[in-house]
Amino acid sequence: MVCGCLLLTLPAVMGQAKSYLIERGDVLDVMVMEHPEFSLTGIIVLPDGTMQYPGIGSILAAGMSSEALTASVEKSVGKYVVNPVVSVFIRKIQNQMLNVLGYVNKPGQFQIYEGVDLLTALSMAGGIKNIKKGKQVIIIRVDQSMEVIKMKEFINPGHRVKKMPVLYAGDTVMVKEPGEVNWSKFSFFASLLTAFAYILNATL
Repeated sequence: MVCGCLLLTLPAVMGQAKSYLIERGDVLDVMVMEHPEFSLTGIIVLPDGTMQYPGIGSILAAGMSSEALTASVEKSVGKYVVNPVVSVFIRKIQNQMLNVLGYVNKPGQFQIYEGVDLLTALSMAGGIKNIKKGKQVIIIRVDQSMEVIKMKEFINPGHRVKKMPVLYAGDTVMVKEPGEVNWSKFSFFASLLTAFAYILNATL
């Protein structure tokens, strides 16, 4: 009988252990049934771990599960509303974002929930603008360590040369812009040097 009780309660305990804890930078929606004046969307959890609730003030959110935050908001709103029914939704998980920047078609932040390889990360950003010109990729890890990747070392027509790096939430991928010659500036300085040389020869 005792074993049976343990088996029944174990899944519930495991489920609670896996509850997501809200973090700084997360974006939340708080709905109070039949009270739109207390319902808010797009609330950002501030660096100090709180969210600003109009008419109520700061409410601690970071480190709490949505269930715990729901209870906290119900207690605060309960000062103004009789038996409030509150729902908290996590709209955006800030620390689950991968940054892909530089010489790609659609640079920006992309939400991921597990590691993705470099090719997948680049495809999320629409791919490199010109694969022949985008030769170097810089990976900045969440711990600020850095890797410099030469694309030719990882991709060859028909086969893969080396194992593709895996990216995780908080990492940043920067595709280096190709070093193209600015012909207008080149022409200007060339003309300037020619004029300088002419003046120098004229004075000799």
